Amino acid sequence: MTPQAFIFDCDGTLVDSMHMWLTLYPELVAGYGIHMTPEDFAPTEHMSLPDEMAYYHEKLGIADSAEALVAEVRAMIRDKYAHEIPLCPGVRPFLESAAEAGIPLVIATSTDADIVTLALERLGIAGFFRTIVTTDEAGSSKEHPDVYHLALERTAPGARPQDTWVFEDAMFGLKAARGAGYHTLGVYDAHGRADRAVVRANASIFVTSFEQLALDDILSFDPALDAPGRPLPAVDLAVRAKAASEQGA
Repeated sequence: MTPQAFIFDCDGTLVDSMHMWLTLYPELVAGYGIHMTPEDFAPTEHMSLPDEMAYYHEKLGIADSAEALVAEVRAMIRDKYAHEIPLCPGVRPFLESAAEAGIPLVIATSTDADIVTLALERLGIAGFFRTIVTTDEAGSSKEHPDVYHLALERTAPGARPQDTWVFEDAMFGLKAARGAGYHTLGVYDAHGRADRAVVRANASIFVTSFEQLALDDILSFDPALDAPGRPLPAVDLAVRAKAASEQGA
């Protein structure tokens, strides 16, 4: 059965931005004479940018206001998205095949839509997506499925989560999507904070790169493999790719 929609996370899934995010906040607070490591910021990773900056403004006492801190970090992010962030390997061919199959594509992200658009347009993939939906619009973080529900409603009204795939690298996003009935494509990003085992355990299909994935892997997927209680991932394409590589060596 052809899926009714594909919902994509952006950072760490479509674009290789996680290294930027891990170094961005230490760089930001260093400007105020504070030393922090990327791990110090892990507890707020699920938050929207305004909520994160409000938290650090209050906790660290930096910037004149939370709004000023948001403006400062947005300027840093905009510059990097407009000029530096690369596309993840294998993404473009997969998007092309999905678009050719007529599957509606949408982005669900915690990053501001205008910032995401900067990277998508520079990388030449903006036209694949019907819209961008943010956690700010949904009113909750990716620890909850609201952003995926809103993305589905706007992209394919009437479509059901069980007929839809969510592509994510974030552990909390994968857990929320699975809990709401979506099939999940778990992308392990070695540059991010995610635990590979946890990503695998919440993925209907698991990959470490879109280069391992073909559209037919999803079109031929048996939903029975995703039934509650079945071991996950139902399909591990990273293992398949490794076996193929070893066989060809």
